[in-house]
Amino acid sequence: MKLLDSLHVHIFKLASVFQLFVPCGEALIARTDTITNTPAGEPVQFPIQYQGTDQHDVTFRLKFPLPLKILTWKSKYPEKLHIVHPLYQYRVEIHADFVMLNDVHVNDTGEYEVQIDYYGIELKNRDESTFRMQVFEPVSQPETMILGDCTSSSNITLNCSVSKGTNYLIYWEKVSSSGVLETYDVTVLVIDCVTEEEQRMYRCIAENPVSNATSDRVTVSLYSGANLNGRRKYLMVLIPVAVVAVLVLTIVYVQTLHG
Repeated sequence: MKLLDSLHVHIFKLASVFQLFVPCGEALIARTDTITNTPAGEPVQFPIQYQGTDQHDVTFRLKFPLPLKILTWKSKYPEKLHIVHPLYQYRVEIHADFVMLNDVHVNDTGEYEVQIDYYGIELKNRDESTFRMQVFEPVSQPETMILGDCTSSSNITLNCSVSKGTNYLIYWEKVSSSGVLETYDVTVLVIDCVTEEEQRMYRCIAENPVSNATSDRVTVSLYSGANLNGRRKYLMVLIPVAVVAVLVLTIVYVQTLHG
């Protein structure tokens, strides 16, 4: 299972190199020869590649998962759109050489087509361009949880999760001041107290094709299994309690002697 998870992570990382995604704040131009990956909320341009000077109609449609005509525009009436689907009324617009879809949503993922019909005296021919787009919600910063400690059990469990993001992968890294020492392609990392060194730092990473985020570093110690700061806080609470207990026992003892 671990080998399979590792294979999935490496395939995911390799595939994301060849797929396009848009940096925040810039409009992405979709291409016909690849999958266009984009974060939710961004604008995407679909090129219109018409030929010649004849009058023509442009139709922009969703082909998959649900066939749907989004807009129709005629060059003889350039000042208006003739058909705009209600679901896209405030998000789609047409320019001289591209259709713009604004504020894309995760459910906008699908296959799109720009269709151009040319007219002279009669219908001449048709150009069609097909685009595949995937929309992802960027991942939030991972949150970590430490379960167990080496003083009472044989292992420590590190758990990692994110509150936002779609189609993401999570993995752990053991790190030092010189860099990454080891990568673990799991969401839940179990550390063996017997083989673990006295103290190590770990971090969790979440990523999808349009984003990545890293957790704060977690310091694992054989003494407590948690951050050293957490151990200090534990001692800060324990010491005052012990002092109070000693004072109470002393008062009771003195009262007993004089009783």
